[in-house]
Amino acid sequence: MKLFHNNQTAFPMPRSAFVLLITSVVLSIFPHIQRVPPWLLLIFFLVILWRIQIFRQRAHFPSRWLRLITVFLAMFSVLYQHGTIFGPEAGVGLLISAYCLKLLEMYTQRDAYLIIILSYFVLATVFLFDFSLYASLYLFFVFALITSSLVALNQTEMRISIYTPLQTAIKLLLQALPLTIALFYLFPRIGPVWDFAVNNNTKRTGLSDQMSPGDISNLSQSEELAFRVKFEGRVPTPSERYWRAVVFDRYDGATWYAVKDQFGSGSSYPSTVEVADKSPDKLNYQVILEPTNQHWLLSIPFARISNIKSISTPELMNLTVDPIDTTTTYQVTSSLNYKLDPDTLHSDVGTRYTQLPAGNPRSRQLARQQFLAANKDPNQFVSQIMQRFNTENYYYTLTPPKLTDDRIDQFLLDTKKGFCSHYASALVFLMRSVGIPARLVGGYQGGEMHPYADYLLVHQYDAHAWAEYWVQGEGWIRIDPTVAIAPNRIEMGARSTVADWNLVESPLAANHLRNNKWLAQARLLIDYADYLWIKNVVSYDKESQSKILEKLLGSVTPAKIALLMFAVISLCLMFLILIIIIGKDKRAAVNKTDHYLTLLIRKMEKLGVEVIRPEETAQSYCVRAAEKCPKFVKELKNISYLYNKIKYSRLADVDSTDSQLSGLKQESIIKREKERLEKEFKRAVQTISTT
Repeated sequence: MKLFHNNQTAFPMPRSAFVLLITSVVLSIFPHIQRVPPWLLLIFFLVILWRIQIFRQRAHFPSRWLRLITVFLAMFSVLYQHGTIFGPEAGVGLLISAYCLKLLEMYTQRDAYLIIILSYFVLATVFLFDFSLYASLYLFFVFALITSSLVALNQTEMRISIYTPLQTAIKLLLQALPLTIALFYLFPRIGPVWDFAVNNNTKRTGLSDQMSPGDISNLSQSEELAFRVKFEGRVPTPSERYWRAVVFDRYDGATWYAVKDQFGSGSSYPSTVEVADKSPDKLNYQVILEPTNQHWLLSIPFARISNIKSISTPELMNLTVDPIDTTTTYQVTSSLNYKLDPDTLHSDVGTRYTQLPAGNPRSRQLARQQFLAANKDPNQFVSQIMQRFNTENYYYTLTPPKLTDDRIDQFLLDTKKGFCSHYASALVFLMRSVGIPARLVGGYQGGEMHPYADYLLVHQYDAHAWAEYWVQGEGWIRIDPTVAIAPNRIEMGARSTVADWNLVESPLAANHLRNNKWLAQARLLIDYADYLWIKNVVSYDKESQSKILEKLLGSVTPAKIALLMFAVISLCLMFLILIIIIGKDKRAAVNKTDHYLTLLIRKMEKLGVEVIRPEETAQSYCVRAAEKCPKFVKELKNISYLYNKIKYSRLADVDSTDSQLSGLKQESIIKREKERLEKEFKRAVQTISTT
């Protein structure tokens, strides 16, 4: 089997085009590294090195058999990683594999054009997984780089000149930008013909459907953004900012588990909600939720969610059918004054929320004693437990001692050190021990207002857990034991409470850098820019477009929309034509050499020399002028030499024979040399006197 073609050669691609093309391939693949099997990345690296060596004529093209084997290896690698060759992730993986391996059969200019077209497609697939401002800026840069490789591919210059094609590409993109913006905001928003869920397997920091007491403390060491909230009207106080995500109903002695079968019959018991819709108790806001790979939509209960397909459960959870794998925006109306199941509790629900595993006998005994002391009144019982947390030596810490076996006993009666999930878990256990229906709720609490903009930032360190218990006539009541142990955590945020925060982060972590005034301001400004991008671009939908059109047109009709689009597009095209005309005039004006040649012709005309003839070159004209005016022979000979030097010689060879210089350095040398010659040409023309 022959592995290499000894006689196959590629077309002589300009070096600048090759450098830009290879760079475009690498940067187009870079955002998709996580969607490609790790060992396949090594093959891609070897393929790119191999193609560089082919360009340098240090290696031969691989044979058909070797390329076929590589293609099958890539396909099976993607199949092994994703379990299928269908779907967005696997499809992108296969596209990237074919895209990179195509380099090994880039024989003709047509193949190079095909790779450039594939580069645009591969780059566009990034938007399947990431819509952030930073990803968009990166894509714009790589898009310009791909376009510059297309420009360079149509050049004949063999030296490496990166700057000129890139400058041309950026100019083209900037010229197209006004029309792009106009079409984006005015063209009717039409949804895709098909829709699919992107199952991004990337690990996300966030709440899970299982919770052990230490899980929340791990989240609370993370600076990652969880979501943003833009309020319309009243902003809730810190103590009202309980962002509900998930309800945990089952406990095995170590771990709590979320409500089972959230989309089916498991949680579809009858429930009632009594809402007192008083305006002071109503909140209207928009949530911009970061990807979580979970189904939960964060909100303050009792919440009504719009602008997104969601399901509400009897536990007041709001869920999406597909996991949230991209930045998601939705509108919420919350009623703070509500009662959930105030009159009766379904028998199955009462049983479920009083179940406990065996063990923790000392905690059970403590619960029975406190319950009897409270005259079996649930509210008084909870107050006694909260008082116990407040008055005895309980501590709020991120680094509690490790618990084993009877964990509730060890925490309540021995270590007395824990985080919010420790206290909430223990409180739910105590309530269930005496027959009070109770459950654990996970979400976020608090958030900080952005100092430069009117929206709330909620980070992973705001992750929180609290408890709920049911009382006849009152329904489900929220109770947060953290209020008794660390009230500052609720009123002033998570960062104001824990003294051992810096024990779990590196010196370069954002928590430490935020103390620097300039860095803190920069982080906030960057976040604000990202917020504006998501709010005005990523979240721009039919409703947003309708609001803009109503402001511009009043009553919106198809005729008015068509007229508006025609007017805006016409203005954009006129602006583009104006730029082209001005650019043409500037290019003509910048040609100093021809300008001073014209000045020379006018001077010589005054001395009796006929103007330059249509068939004459500048050199032949200078010879004829020298015959007519012998006293200027030396000057005209120098003028002829300088003109030919500027117009027709390779300026790159002047003052630079070092082939190791970068393209930008060569460009700089060429520019300086041209300016020197033009000044010398100007002085030579000025030496010709008509007196």
